[in-house]
Amino acid sequence: MSVSRTKQRQAEGKINQAVQMAQAISKPLGGWIATFQEAIGMSAPALAERLGVSRNSVYSSIQNEQAGTISLNQLDKMAEAMGGKLVYAIIPREGPAEEIVMAQARKKARRIIQRTRAHMALEEQTEGLRSQEEMIEDLASEMVREMPKDFWK
Repeated sequence: MSVSRTKQRQAEGKINQAVQMAQAISKPLGGWIATFQEAIGMSAPALAERLGVSRNSVYSSIQNEQAGTISLNQLDKMAEAMGGKLVYAIIPREGPAEEIVMAQARKKARRIIQRTRAHMALEEQTEGLRSQEEMIEDLASEMVREMPKDFWK
């Protein structure tokens, strides 16, 4: 196995591990800043003092988090000021990371197989061919193993 393929497998493992962890965590209704504040009993004025900002700035950050417009940098600063740590991840919407790769491979394989079968049909060479779906799966599996440079195009 190539070095790049090994690195890809290791990254897939990390992503799939993050998926398992994320399934147990959901964003609290009021957001993480407000929830963490509540959990440790820290008031907005105390947090503002630690950050060296106004109380209104803290409330603004809480609202920005709820609206989804807070920056990771700002969220990290808030977490640090409360004695916490920001953790984030990008995970697949559904299933393991490998499925994203396989879905792309199937998409590309389907186009190739359909084009090839159309040409073969014009030349009356379709006799005895395996099913289109079998051919797509085989080609997709080969593409995943090889990962051509134009794979994500």
